[in-house]
Parts: sequence; structure tokens; C-alpha cells
Amino acid sequence: MTTPSVTTRFFNHLGQRFAYFYVRRLMRSEVEWGADVPPGPKVVAANHPTTTDPFLMMSWPFEPIYILITEDAFKMPLVGQFLRLAGHIPVYRSRGREAFDAALQLLKDGHTVGIYPEGALSEEDGQFAAAHTGAVRLAAAAQVPLVPMGIALDRHFVSTRQLDQFGVQEQMRWFWLGAYEVSMGQALMFDHSADDREAVKRSTDILMQEIKRMVDRSAQRLLNSSWPLSASLG
Repeated sequence: MTTPSVTTRFFNHLGQRFAYFYVRRLMRSEVEWGADVPPGPKVVAANHPTTTDPFLMMSWPFEPIYILITEDAFKMPLVGQFLRLAGHIPVYRSRGREAFDAALQLLKDGHTVGIYPEGALSEEDGQFAAAHTGAVRLAAAAQVPLVPMGIALDRHFVSTRQLDQFGVQEQMRWFWLGAYEVSMGQALMFDHSADDREAVKRSTDILMQEIKRMVDRSAQRLLNSSWPLSASLG
């Protein structure tokens, strides 16, 4: 097993501690562990309502996690440097194979990887963007469990900004301080090859159905809470 460097482990742990402190002290955020977390390496896959999600995902597991994050986050001053130091994986446009291979190596080396199958932010109304097959292909190639997670949040606390970089406009949605619920589903295992396109597509559909089911569970907890909620939850 390959062990991340001392520096990587230090910054990964620091990010995990900071994220945990933030969600416990400054937000109303809970993770519902609906089943036992599988031991060992695994892929954690969630919906992606806001740009803040990867930073909050760092607080979820009780173990180091290495997250596939869009290249734009790595261009941010200080934040990008921290993400690199912590071992998170940049996903560059037209170079997705590099991110896939880096994540696969981490899984084979015994580590846990986080991913957003939509590959972009969900729609503003909470509907999913078209899912990519990378999460299923990673789990199938490494023969590790794939854990679906569903996020629901109070949209009163989402701030939307347009970022213009090199003539390309990107929407960024930051989430601050409000209610943010996460539910974990039963781990999925796949016995098909990562190269079996039809099987991978079917498994991706199953994964997104499970994530949607977890989103609905999280949204119900929001409705049952005493926090002010917007009419649209996602």
C-alpha cells in the first residue's frame, strides 16, 4: 500500500478538522448514517447542489478522503494550494482520464475517494445534471464499495456568483451557515467490468436513483426541523 506523504496527511487531516468544526459550530448539519460504513477503500458519491460541497464532504467520513474537484477550485488563491497539499484531485477539462487514474490508484492503495457523478453543479431547482459514469467505473475497476450520499439544504443560505475566466463563464454557488442535511445509503457493489458500457450505464442509473432517494430522506429531515426553509429544497 502506498502511503501519502507526511505533508499530504497533515493537510488532509487539517482540512477534515476544519470542515468538521465548521459544520458542527456554524451550521445546522447532520449526517445520517443509514447503514454501517464499509471498512477500507470505497467511493463516496453525492449530488452536487453547491460549490461548497467538496469542502463540506471533508467532514463526513471518520477517515481521510481524497475528493475529485473541478479545476476551477484549484485556481483560487490559497484554497487551490491547500487542496493540492491535502492530496485532493483536480479534474481538468478534456483531461478526465488523469483524474480517473489518480483516483483509481488511491483506491488500489487502500484510500477512500469522494466524487460528484454529475461532474457539475445540479440544476438550481435541485434536479440532477446528467450523470457521468466515472463513479461506477472507479468502483468496478478497484472492486470497492460505492456509497451513495444525498444532500438537501436550505436555499435561503445559497449565494450565487458568476465567474468569468478566460472567456468562459462558470456559475458558483456558495453555501453559508444554514441547514445542510446528508443521508448515506446502502453501499453498492458491482461485479461487472469497468469497460462494460451497458452494465456501467445501468449501474450509474441505479446509483443516481439511490442518491435521489437519499436526497429525499435528507429533505424530509429539513422539513421536520425548526429552521426556516425555502420552498425549494435540493
